[in-house]
Amino acid sequence: MADVPPTGPLARLRAQLAGPRGYKKIDALLSSDDAPAAIAALTPTEIFELVHEVGFEDAQSLIEYATPQQIQGCFDLDAWSKDTLELQPLKPWIAALVEVGFEKVGEVFGKLDAELRTLILQRQVVVYDTTQNEGPDENTDAAIYETPDRFFLVELTGDEDSQRLTQRLIEDLYRADIGLARNILMAARSEPPAELEEMAYRWRSGRLADLGYVDFYEALDLFRPLTPDQVAIGENSQDRTVDPDADGAPRLPIAVAEEVLGRSFLARAMASIDDDAEAERLEAALMVLVNKVLAAGRAKPGQTEVLRRGALYATATLSLGLETIARGDLARARDALHSIALSRLFRIGYTTTQRLAKLATTLAPRSLTAGSPARDLVAGLCSPRPLFARAADEPPMPGLRPFESAADLRRAGELMTSLTIRIALVESFGVDVVAMGQAPEPRPDLDDHIRTAVARVIAGGDVAGLRGDALTQAELRALRTHFTAGKLADADARRVLTAIRARLDAAQLPASGPILARLVDGWLADLERILGTVKDAEIDPRFVEGVLVEVNRS
Repeated sequence: MADVPPTGPLARLRAQLAGPRGYKKIDALLSSDDAPAAIAALTPTEIFELVHEVGFEDAQSLIEYATPQQIQGCFDLDAWSKDTLELQPLKPWIAALVEVGFEKVGEVFGKLDAELRTLILQRQVVVYDTTQNEGPDENTDAAIYETPDRFFLVELTGDEDSQRLTQRLIEDLYRADIGLARNILMAARSEPPAELEEMAYRWRSGRLADLGYVDFYEALDLFRPLTPDQVAIGENSQDRTVDPDADGAPRLPIAVAEEVLGRSFLARAMASIDDDAEAERLEAALMVLVNKVLAAGRAKPGQTEVLRRGALYATATLSLGLETIARGDLARARDALHSIALSRLFRIGYTTTQRLAKLATTLAPRSLTAGSPARDLVAGLCSPRPLFARAADEPPMPGLRPFESAADLRRAGELMTSLTIRIALVESFGVDVVAMGQAPEPRPDLDDHIRTAVARVIAGGDVAGLRGDALTQAELRALRTHFTAGKLADADARRVLTAIRARLDAAQLPASGPILARLVDGWLADLERILGTVKDAEIDPRFVEGVLVEVNRS
């Protein structure tokens, strides 16, 4: 019995990831009953991905069967940096075509845009028309090649390897189609380079636009603010249905498929869809979204690691937007995927992070001594695209990642609220937090001032004694009488909480009870760790970190 194809977007992606990759996939294609047809069914992106995964030498058989349209697509992905044609990435492709034979060279170059094939040759030669009595300078040391019809003398530029490749290309073009070869050389001799490049770029941009590689300024539309109240499930803004007559069914590159499966809420929502047509539509829409993110970042398409980073940001932000609209409900999420454009869901996710980024921007100058993870989170939120600091993950890790869930927003919100409280308290002690952050090391951390004030309240028993100036030895001795087996009493915690709440109320800064309680518990735990087991009659401030201790000067 024939294998039943997987249904639903998630099943399709899992099957794709479980299938053969790299060398094994090429072997499977070449071993199929109709290898040319199996390879022709691949998208240009898949050809590109396979060739770069295994290398040109081991992909030679794949390139042999690739169609001119697929090769054109690979040229589109590999040969351009913004609007400038780069020859270096094209040379391995041309060398592979030459290795296949002159028939393949003629077939592919005959289908390339006239401007592109002319530009490729023009960048590597100077053409002299012998019928017009043209020729290079007699004293030139340049390598000169005479075409088989003796119509042209071609000065080969570049290093020796480039010269040999260019000569072989011209020879193969003549063997495949003498008319085509003459046409390319005449155009290379006479056409203005700037106009050729502009037109070639336009043709290339048009093809990539069909895949979602839009103009940079158009792609920036993804980052226009869009709030949840401006989007509704059932609004019928969903991305267009895949054209069943289009060449090649949409298949996400492996890098994109992996990131989709890595996004918990998005993956679970897609798993609830069991319809082949909807699966194809969503895959095509996801690829367009990823490509727009890459275009907005001015990233060169086709590079696997760049694609992976774009897919990570696109799918994470999409998942956040979807969870926001669906309010965490998978049935609503499924309906949202059916009826809302993915770009609009992405914009909602991005807009929610922007709100945190605005707060982070105001706190940034005052957060330099705040310690991890708050300082790391502020720095990540102040990135050109707001990012989540992995230092705030459990367990903490280095680096940054995109926001991807409501849990990330809650975690960031709690840390930002806590940071606001900490800064407000320290500033209420008369400390210039901005200047403190610019002071040379060693310098006190933000919480050193708060722990010092907390210690003073405990030592003096006075809720009004919340001050951040250095502790005296007398205050330290009084503080140590409050430790029992290295621990502080619950009455001390209540006294500190009352003092801090009164200070915040005076500053008209509301504070969440649970957040404030966690902060106080943390400061008390720090004091227990720092001073709870110290037995010295007098504490040397040089060996105490975390609180400010007065230095006795003789």
